[in-house]
Amino acid sequence: MKYAKIEGKKIAIDIISKGVSKDMIDILDQENIFIVEKDNNGNVETIDYNSKIVNEILLVTSKRVTNNFKDKEKKNKGIITKIPIGVVTNNVFFENLGPKIPVKLNLDGNVLTSLNTKVKEYGLNSALIEVSVRIEANVQIIVPLQTKEIKVINDIPISIKITKGNVSSIINTE
Repeated sequence: MKYAKIEGKKIAIDIISKGVSKDMIDILDQENIFIVEKDNNGNVETIDYNSKIVNEILLVTSKRVTNNFKDKEKKNKGIITKIPIGVVTNNVFFENLGPKIPVKLNLDGNVLTSLNTKVKEYGLNSALIEVSVRIEANVQIIVPLQTKEIKVINDIPISIKITKGNVSSIINTE
């Protein structure tokens, strides 16, 4: 089951990644994801998200990943991989020997998407803003005589932005 879980996660992450990469490029416009408000002197006051674009990204991502799972299930009559029975021995020499056991994956429930942000200091009075989409999917792994549900979480970066702030007059040498 441990080996089946690892293989299941690899397949699920591959399906999730393919679902995001195609549509993100079409929807995402790096400049429009952020709304930057400046004062009269051109100094940055606030940075906010364009909620319309963010919600569209999350909606399209969720639909696309769900459809990718369904398409893969229909195309192959289920998402099935096979692992050699020699894996059970925990011996490197016998790992690839023996008949192969089928492992089936099913998307169990909905795909959940959310936006994650990280803000880090970057140089003097600057900030590095990283935005990523977090995709969570519950996948059921079925091997003969056992079944296990795992949660697959994948963070895919969609934007990185550096915002410069004001340099204090104490530090400013001009």
